[in-house]
Amino acid sequence: MIKKGRICIFMLISVMVLSCASSSGSQARWDVSPDAMRQVFPDSRYIASQGRGATREAAEADGASQVARFFNTEVNTRLYAMDVFIERNGVGQTISEIEMETFIGSQMNLFGIRYATDAYFDRQHSEWVTVAYINRNEAWQVYMPRFRQQAEAFNQLLIAAERETDHFRKVLRFMSVQDYARSSDFHNNEIIGQVLHPTRMNEEFAVVRSQKARLPRLLDEARRNAPIYIDVPADFESLISNAFVREFGALGFPVVDNREMAVAVCSVTITEGRQERELGIFYHPSLQAVISSSMGVLITISIEGERTGAVTPDVAKRRAYQSLVEGLRGSFLVNNE
Repeated sequence: MIKKGRICIFMLISVMVLSCASSSGSQARWDVSPDAMRQVFPDSRYIASQGRGATREAAEADGASQVARFFNTEVNTRLYAMDVFIERNGVGQTISEIEMETFIGSQMNLFGIRYATDAYFDRQHSEWVTVAYINRNEAWQVYMPRFRQQAEAFNQLLIAAERETDHFRKVLRFMSVQDYARSSDFHNNEIIGQVLHPTRMNEEFAVVRSQKARLPRLLDEARRNAPIYIDVPADFESLISNAFVREFGALGFPVVDNREMAVAVCSVTITEGRQERELGIFYHPSLQAVISSSMGVLITISIEGERTGAVTPDVAKRRAYQSLVEGLRGSFLVNNE
């Protein structure tokens, strides 16, 4: 995996006259014409951008931020104004300074980002000019093994899903493959590879991209072959049964009324926790759902509702069951191994 990196460069711009040592002021060869940049840093070999700033370090930071944007990296700049008191030759004065912070919150390592050795000071605009660049071939050698590990993990998950014989578990396994392919690490690194070296990406990871394209069809087919039967012996106004139908439906599972047609059964047991008091009737409900197939128990779901009560028996009971419905939302099939 490619870790997030952060570059934080502070640039101080003052209304005072800046001394520009170590600068010849001569224009670099990559800046002499509009086409010079691509002649020195051709797109086929480099990802390169010019950077400008009050100091050479600030110019490099600016160039790095421009390169980072190729990779959908978040770049934030903040300005701070402040008054600074200085004393010079026995005379005190207050000057206004602006401090600019550039933060690059990257989803990638910058693959050994480099800077032009012939950066120069542009006297006309009173700023340094440089080039930040990445060598595509060198960076690919760093990137490729990392994404290959992710590609192999994706492939193993897919193989396990295709070999699964239980229809219900097959759906869950394909869902795991899809979640992995949609994860930020996998998705972002895939984008990085395409930006970094599209030719090599298409050559070396074409199979992974093809398998990803197959996933929606494989998952839909697996769902169609995994009808569920819901068994709730004790329910109130069908609140729990309807809740499970909605949860299964949101995941794409068909729900059938005939137990014999199902490949998996969801058996729900409800404990109402009913208590009668002088002030009314109170409930502390809970439920346990066991999803099983011919392979045995696949998933167990436990939900505890809120303590509820009311003077009217039906109102109290409805509130109790509705609290179970709310507890079921978002917690369904959290364990899909």
